[in-house]
Amino acid sequence: MEVVKKEYAVNFVYDASLKLDIPYIGKPLKGRGLHSTLNELFRNTDIKWEVNGKHVLLSRKKKYTLSGYVYQHDGETVINATVWDVTTGTGTLSNEHGFFSITLPEGHHAIRFSSIGCGEHSEDVFLQHDTTLKIHLKEGYQLEEVVVTADLNSPLMTTQTGKVSLTSKELNTGYALMSSPDVVKTLQNLPGVAAGTELISGLYVHGGGNDENLFLLDGTPLYQVNHLGGLFSAFNTDIVKNIDFYKSGFPARYGGRLSSVVDVRTNDGNMKEYHGTVSIGLLDGRIQFEGPIKKDRTSFNIAMRRTWLDVITVPALAIRNSSKADKINMRYAFHDINAKITHRFSERSRADISLYSGNDIMKVNNKQFEKEYGTNYNREEDRTKFNLQWGNLTASLNWKYQFSPKLYSIFTGVYTHNRSRHDYLSEERVFNEGQLSGITHSERNNRSTIDDIGYRMEFDYRPNPAHRLRIGSNYLMHFFRPQSARTWDYSGTDSQKDTLSREASGSYNGQEFSLYAEDDIALSNRLKLNAGLHYTLFHITGKTYHSIEPRASIRYQCSDRVTFKASYTEMSQFMHQLSNTYLNLPMDFWVPSTKKIAPMRSRQYAVGMYLQLPFRIRLNMEGFYKTMNHIVEYNGGNSLTPSADDWEEKIHEGKGKAYGLEWETSYSNNRTHISAAYTLSWSKRNFPTFYNGWYPDKFDNRHKLNLSVRHNFSSRIEAYASWTYHTGNRMTVPQQQVNAPVIPGIGGESASEWIYEQPNNVSLPAYHRLDLGVNFRSTTHRGHERIWNISVYNAYCRINPLYGKVQEMPDGSFKGKATGMFPILPSFSYTLKF
Repeated sequence: MEVVKKEYAVNFVYDASLKLDIPYIGKPLKGRGLHSTLNELFRNTDIKWEVNGKHVLLSRKKKYTLSGYVYQHDGETVINATVWDVTTGTGTLSNEHGFFSITLPEGHHAIRFSSIGCGEHSEDVFLQHDTTLKIHLKEGYQLEEVVVTADLNSPLMTTQTGKVSLTSKELNTGYALMSSPDVVKTLQNLPGVAAGTELISGLYVHGGGNDENLFLLDGTPLYQVNHLGGLFSAFNTDIVKNIDFYKSGFPARYGGRLSSVVDVRTNDGNMKEYHGTVSIGLLDGRIQFEGPIKKDRTSFNIAMRRTWLDVITVPALAIRNSSKADKINMRYAFHDINAKITHRFSERSRADISLYSGNDIMKVNNKQFEKEYGTNYNREEDRTKFNLQWGNLTASLNWKYQFSPKLYSIFTGVYTHNRSRHDYLSEERVFNEGQLSGITHSERNNRSTIDDIGYRMEFDYRPNPAHRLRIGSNYLMHFFRPQSARTWDYSGTDSQKDTLSREASGSYNGQEFSLYAEDDIALSNRLKLNAGLHYTLFHITGKTYHSIEPRASIRYQCSDRVTFKASYTEMSQFMHQLSNTYLNLPMDFWVPSTKKIAPMRSRQYAVGMYLQLPFRIRLNMEGFYKTMNHIVEYNGGNSLTPSADDWEEKIHEGKGKAYGLEWETSYSNNRTHISAAYTLSWSKRNFPTFYNGWYPDKFDNRHKLNLSVRHNFSSRIEAYASWTYHTGNRMTVPQQQVNAPVIPGIGGESASEWIYEQPNNVSLPAYHRLDLGVNFRSTTHRGHERIWNISVYNAYCRINPLYGKVQEMPDGSFKGKATGMFPILPSFSYTLKF
């Protein structure tokens, strides 16, 4: 200002409270003319100027709020779209409902709206009052990598550590196991995530258990996310819009699990035209259809997926049974149905209903003749039946209302029903001279359910671009029915039976109420903080638990290309999954914390450095340290089905810790994407009741490496390859065999006993495999897109170990043997988009 004053002989007049201690870092001012000079001088400030003769009058600019929604070309809202004001160099992101709000000084602004995969749009706005916009992004536009600030959702710009966002396009990469792209298997490839057992949809995040992951489908919790023993997860990618995955740095709005959050949002449906997808694969078929009920006002979206394994097995078993004395009938099927209706009352008010139904059913019926005495009149018949069903039913009703340009709210009612049922029948019949002379019958029926009903409420307030406040409340009423068991045994004949029957059931009602406040604030141009507090009250009969969980993440941006982050989070979990295996079977069931069983709790520290290197290379490095208390191990015997009888007495309580380093780098251009991710980690447990000291967790995979490449050879052919390596899972084997001393005067040989050094003391051989996939795209004569996909799982047929055992050899030595099951698995699918 002193330079301008001397060059143009003007005086500045302003209120003394006006902040002018602002360094000028713009272009040189000399030789530009007074008005041009003043424009440049005050460009990136909130100072308004006016020339009056030889005086320049300065005052504060009024501020107005620019708000609205970001849409795709078809009317679908865009999550995490970047809203960037080129004029002032400030920006924000659209929320999970596509809403944005940014407060700017009055005057001219060049606003850039963009989202990777959806395109961009530029809008010139002259702010003289609060303004609302509807933005539709151009399809097929790709952001230039050199503009780092173009993506505010990149790790360079976000505040949280450990956050990954995935769009539908990133889930459909060109490779699909058994023809179906899968959400959970995509997450398993991320650093810091262990997959557990091969082909099982398990997530073991930062040393946590598989039951420590919060799965949300449009805000509604899911408890069972597996189909076909984990070969598929319950999320149909045809209807998935966006996934936010957190493994550290959890925002305060999430709670109830220790290790991760998987927040899945589905598409609302096309508001303008009817579109659909039909896909036929090796094991399943999918259909999706969407469109307007009332154009630009109401839309629907429905997606269905079903396997046809039951159709395939019927003729195969019929051929087999025609030539065998024992008859086997087996049927397996699953389905997923997603449906959503969205209605816009106005630009300020909208609502949607989201429904999901998933179900698996497996039936096995075996009948055989064990003995024959030469005629059909004297025989023994054995018959066994096994029925297994499990699934989810969820519903959510969402109302989103914009109270003002700065205040957005979401009110949600949720309902979840999780069920599991398995029945077993075994019967032996003896016939003499064609008459039933004896019968032995044994029958087992088991039921397990969870019902949740409640609400979620959130207020999203954005007073200015540097400040975003979220406050809200959640409530869930849990109805646990862990196991309703019925046992029926009898023997004898139809006229005379000895019968023994038993019924057992138990139920728990728990209430989970939470309040949270989360503040995302820019402390300076380079320093940003996300701090929050999550409070939970959990009430069960006879006990009330209170949990206060502080959360904080801080980001320091050294430059446009280098960012440092750190976070601290505390999490609590008030329910536990009981299992006799590590396979996450549907026979497992959930129980709440009680007077005897305390809630689990974790604390996690994370730090990270994120770099944008030359030649379009990104590098992310994170380290974490996590402690877990009151974690549980269930010891219910060797049965596949846990017993709910006195389950609290079969619980071992212990603690855990995990720590490690994660490294991820990627390169992208318009045709090729290459990424590499490496994890070095330790995961340990301490359960004093059966071992005095720390020992490795079963899925303590010391090293994990993922390499992947995706390349578009042309607009019609794209290929994908991924190589996965990790050190083997762990198992417990005895270290030695000791013979007990022979007691004098008592005959017989001495007994032997196995000696175990510690649990999980041996690693299985390393795991590695290569997956390949290719998409061939073409256009039908009616202009519809069709895609042929060919995928190969485990391309070089590495038989990876699934389990191991120790065998005693004839010479008295011992030999360890690992057994694998899954060879090369090719698959294909045909998809038509219309």
